[in-house]
Amino acid sequence: MEWHIMTGDGGLNAVSSNLGYYMGNVYVVSESCEESLEEILTNLQHEDKRKRNVRHSIAISQLIKTDLIPILIFSDNDPTVFSLCIRILAKLSTPIEFLDGVQQWKENGSPLQELQNMVFDLKKSFTDQRVAEAIVTEIRQIMEDFGEEAVPQVQIDTIQSSFVLLGNILRSQHDKANSGKQCKSMGQHEQIIRNFLEEGFSQVLVSLCKRPELKHWMTSILHLLCVIFKEKPVEVFIQSLAEDRRKSLAVTLWGSEENTMSDKDNTIEDAIIENLRHKVKLSEEDGASTSSENTRIDLANGEEENRIDVVNGDRDNSINVTNDDRENKINVDNEERENRIDLVNADRENSESDSDSRQSDDQSTLSYVSSSSSWDPDYSALLQDLAYAFTRNGLNRCSLEFKETTRGICPVEYTYLHWAIGYCLQFSQVPGVQLQDISESVSSGMISCLSYLTLRMFEVYTCAQKCEQADIFFTRLCILAKALREMFTTLSRYLNDNCNTINQDVSQDNRNTAIQIIKQILQSKNVYDMYVLLIRKYNPETETVEYLKDLVMGNTELILMTQHVMNQDDSVADFQIKPHIEKFASFEVMASYSHLLSKFADNDPVVNEATLTMMFHVAADVNKIETLYQASILTTFSNIWEANFSLSQHSENLIDYVIQQFCEMAQSDMERSAYLLTKSEKKQINRAFIQCLALHMGLYPVLSLHKGEI
Repeated sequence: MEWHIMTGDGGLNAVSSNLGYYMGNVYVVSESCEESLEEILTNLQHEDKRKRNVRHSIAISQLIKTDLIPILIFSDNDPTVFSLCIRILAKLSTPIEFLDGVQQWKENGSPLQELQNMVFDLKKSFTDQRVAEAIVTEIRQIMEDFGEEAVPQVQIDTIQSSFVLLGNILRSQHDKANSGKQCKSMGQHEQIIRNFLEEGFSQVLVSLCKRPELKHWMTSILHLLCVIFKEKPVEVFIQSLAEDRRKSLAVTLWGSEENTMSDKDNTIEDAIIENLRHKVKLSEEDGASTSSENTRIDLANGEEENRIDVVNGDRDNSINVTNDDRENKINVDNEERENRIDLVNADRENSESDSDSRQSDDQSTLSYVSSSSSWDPDYSALLQDLAYAFTRNGLNRCSLEFKETTRGICPVEYTYLHWAIGYCLQFSQVPGVQLQDISESVSSGMISCLSYLTLRMFEVYTCAQKCEQADIFFTRLCILAKALREMFTTLSRYLNDNCNTINQDVSQDNRNTAIQIIKQILQSKNVYDMYVLLIRKYNPETETVEYLKDLVMGNTELILMTQHVMNQDDSVADFQIKPHIEKFASFEVMASYSHLLSKFADNDPVVNEATLTMMFHVAADVNKIETLYQASILTTFSNIWEANFSLSQHSENLIDYVIQQFCEMAQSDMERSAYLLTKSEKKQINRAFIQCLALHMGLYPVLSLHKGEI
């Protein structure tokens, strides 16, 4: 009879009896432990994929609790035994839903509860501080033993299995708070992470990212980071990091202790912290009253990058609406307008926190879900140190490894890197993170690669619309869109860098590097066309608002940077912004922008202004105002009026002008206006139909006010 189905006196029981024994509170590893572990591992690797008898036998025998975890803790003097034990646990920790044949088990009524309980018990065992200490110590010892020499395959397997094991443990959704003495008021998930971080896991992880063998465990590291930071909003970490950097900035930049700094130094330092606080929206009082005054930047005349410049007056390139002119005509100088593109800047850092998170089952651990829950300050500090350390010392190496190994082929596991880019690049707004620390992650080559992968994933997702895997492909598409958005946001931040560092030489180097990257992007127009395609093909019935927001803001940041560089360097004058804007002047694209604007109450001010700014250019610069005569757009404009929602003066003028122009068309050409509203080809449309449409959208009072009864 085969080993894995033997029960009773032989088989697994006989093997487990040779692993070791307790002597008091200490587990003694037997001399035959290595041989027994090898036998268990071999049988696990060759078990029946349909029945999983070996796994089931181990679950019933509670071998993990009685022997494997004790071996992990007390085998510090035997690396071979530790390696075998960690590899066995990594296999046993695989979530049930990822095992082959799980559907057949359910259909046949096989006992899955034992396997699930085994994973849950394993997770509970990891709340023991000694487990974290044993794993971190072993990995650290491996790096110390081999130094700059190549790490042998056995040790590589040990390190990789350690990260796989920890990732599987944390992925398990079974979390009973207060279930163990060490958990106290925290869940098992948080307790396990805390244990590892307190043992110096952050330093170990960064050291592993610097190793030449990174390709062997990079995917496991990225997956683990994704699980750790799931539902952890970046803003909380950045707020705390800004305060933590206060003393280090004082000592580094001024060379004196905080209590002996001059008033002038304190003023500069406070300005840095205050500027960063504004960027991450630490003050919730920055609401409607300030958004109307700070919502637009004029790139052409070089206004300040960190505030919105709203000009109310005589402006050749703005919408001019006067009280004396009842016709409310638009006055735009065409010659001046062709040389000028106004796009919203509005504190790009404010848009990182997403209110409309992905509403699917997430398919795994890849998501950008924000959480309003508060954490223990010490635990939060450990997490922020891990994220900050990886951003500065690990992300670049992973990005470089990605470019060297993919060669046009992107395995699914690299999706974790795309997630890490989208998440970690947001830490670039913390003082101390220079562009050279993340240069590989925002390079033109990486942008081109992710743009290609985004288009390819969109094609795959489109073809799989009616398949069960469509949600998986869409999740990956969202991750790529988020990564590209953060790439452009980060480049724009360093392009306008005047607060990330007070070292002007470093700041200038950041700007020069960002300019060179943007010039390289300009040589290929594919990324520009990508945004046109994805926004035009957006489907509100199957795709999320968050995905659309990433597309719109990514395109906005790209145009902002392009215009900024073009204004400073005549060598890139061959690229024209206006032809690119003209591609957005279509009913389909404006319908997508309308859908995003319909969430104006939940959007960040920067998102609303970016949306209305594009509509402004379509109406004024491209002269395609008819693309805005859509029922959804006019209804949203009406809702903004009714809510008395605060916008910039330019945006309010745009709304007034579009509605006024539509009212004039409705009076002079009912059939044309009705066709534009309904996209209908009906020829028999009477005046009452237009009135009903106007009443339904809340526009009838405007018609009466300006032109009398229709």
